[in-house]
Amino acid sequence: MTSNGKIGMMTFHASHNNGSMLQALALQHVLEDRFHQQTELIDFSNRGQRNMYAPIPKPKNWKQAIKSFIWATNMKGMKRQYKAYEDFQKKYFHLSDRSYSDSSELVPLSDKYKAFITGSDQVWNIKCIDADDAYYLSFVKDRPRFAYAVSFGANNPFDLEGDSTCYEDYFAKFDKVSVREKNAQKWIKAATGVEVPICLDPTMLIDVDEWENLVDIGNGPVISGDYIFYYCFSITEEVQKFLRSVSKKTGMPVYFMEAKEWTLKMCWRNGIRLIKSYGPDVYMNMVKHAKLFITSSFHGTAFGTLYRKNFWYIRSKHSETSLDDRASSFLTQLGLMSRYRTISELSKIDLFAPADYSTLPEKLEPLRKLSFDYLQSVVDSLE
Repeated sequence: MTSNGKIGMMTFHASHNNGSMLQALALQHVLEDRFHQQTELIDFSNRGQRNMYAPIPKPKNWKQAIKSFIWATNMKGMKRQYKAYEDFQKKYFHLSDRSYSDSSELVPLSDKYKAFITGSDQVWNIKCIDADDAYYLSFVKDRPRFAYAVSFGANNPFDLEGDSTCYEDYFAKFDKVSVREKNAQKWIKAATGVEVPICLDPTMLIDVDEWENLVDIGNGPVISGDYIFYYCFSITEEVQKFLRSVSKKTGMPVYFMEAKEWTLKMCWRNGIRLIKSYGPDVYMNMVKHAKLFITSSFHGTAFGTLYRKNFWYIRSKHSETSLDDRASSFLTQLGLMSRYRTISELSKIDLFAPADYSTLPEKLEPLRKLSFDYLQSVVDSLE
């Protein structure tokens, strides 16, 4: 198989997750529009990922069987959500001709592309359900390999019990690597001695106007009237009760857009409404038009910032700075750490106090330049 002159991209583009899809689209767009490279997203989605995002995942134990039973009570919503993400993929991504579900199937692709790039997102998080060595480009033989703004999540692959040398071996075969946050930079330096740059998540490389030229988010708001939008993949009882209290104080309804989680956690008990539309385009619309935007998601902070929203990031036990610095690292870079608060803190302050974006341009532009310079170095090395 001879090289087709394209760069093969490996990322979580098939995750039915707004942030994952939008970062994949952003990197595809930037490589093609700014750097004039032909790209193709290798349509890889392993069995763990496919099952996780299926309308009703196949249960592996009795606890999952109970979840499946609860999800089945909202089967229409599950199917509608699934279709929205599948349609978004087909509409916006430049995908490989066939799809793949096992890394062994990728071996013949080693000669198909002139180079490979993995990232961004948590593609190097070895403990997530859809983790796969394929995202370390383990199947590539003699083509250039690059990583852009990859994240380990909160899991250091170089510090595993037992043998973790395979990840050092994978890393050594990359021509260039950049990461998304400080922990990743620190762990790589400790394990390999290599200092890698921190680059922006691809979603931050594009301004709102360019985003809205790229993605059709509709002419008006999906939800009419003033509303609070809470965005995260999961929602705890503590967060639900906090949102209910904010709704009561403000007189505004709270909307959530993850049908599985809304159904499983019975969010209606706390008056939280489910948006009946889904997909990254709907997500962007919801952020844009929200009166108050609250999130516990990295890509919530990204789009909250891009839209210059009055947003708050809920700092909770599973997102302590010491454990997972994805959001805090990003907000520190942009001078927005005042938006990173615990529920206890948020309960005592004016949630409509506007975020100070006055220094954002001067903080964001150097980070964009560094990121574009990194991508330029990738392209230059292919000339």
